[in-house]
Amino acid sequence: MAKTVLVAGKEMPSGSKFADGLALSGRSISITTPELSQEEEEAAAAEKSMAITEASGISLVEWHKASPISSRTLIFSTEAAFGHMDEAVLFFDAEWLASLERPLSSAECIRGCDELVLPFQCLALEVLSRFEKKNSTGVPGMLVFLFKETPDQVDILKAPALRSGGSSISSPVVAAAAAAFEIFAENIAVQFGNKSYVNILLTRSGIDNELSSSDMELGKWLAEYMDSFKATGAKFDAKTSGEWVKAGSRYGAGGFKLFGKKR
Repeated sequence: MAKTVLVAGKEMPSGSKFADGLALSGRSISITTPELSQEEEEAAAAEKSMAITEASGISLVEWHKASPISSRTLIFSTEAAFGHMDEAVLFFDAEWLASLERPLSSAECIRGCDELVLPFQCLALEVLSRFEKKNSTGVPGMLVFLFKETPDQVDILKAPALRSGGSSISSPVVAAAAAAFEIFAENIAVQFGNKSYVNILLTRSGIDNELSSSDMELGKWLAEYMDSFKATGAKFDAKTSGEWVKAGSRYGAGGFKLFGKKR
């Protein structure tokens, strides 16, 4: 039976290449789209009715980030489309988010919390709850925190050459959200790492990582890494779950290739 993975964070259409990379492994993909206005809903009605295609195995699910209930709806929609959810990938692409930067203001700070911090936390907890309830087979689900980094203002101050590196520079809002994602992921991994119903994988890609320039290759690598891990029948524990794995690493006889913390 093909695995089904829910991808949230880097939304369609920007997340299409990453979804395509995952889909090459034979997985069915449920990936988030932004909340639409009424006009956009009407314009997209025909497209949304054809959201699931046999050729791609990709389903689009709308994410109302300001609503915690919407996180549960993402899971139910995934299961309705494919019958089950085996994996979930929470994808924080700081470089992509920085490229969408808006003027710094109080309103932007509020939006940062509502759209870049709380939704990831609520969805992670809903995924964990669902894996616990659906663990009748004894096979743990996989929760992945995928962190794609980009320089922030402090990084540029310390190393001005980064400004000409081609990457978007994080605003204070995106940088703060990235730090929240990182710390939340680490602590969730440690708190739930020993649970029998879930394996938690933390993985990150720095600006010098060869996979940073290709979301499709990043998706292909992640699928291969998860498959290699599952083939061993191993189980992450609290210690191994709390360490970041460098994107592009291989899982096998050599174990983990770990990536040091930024802070």
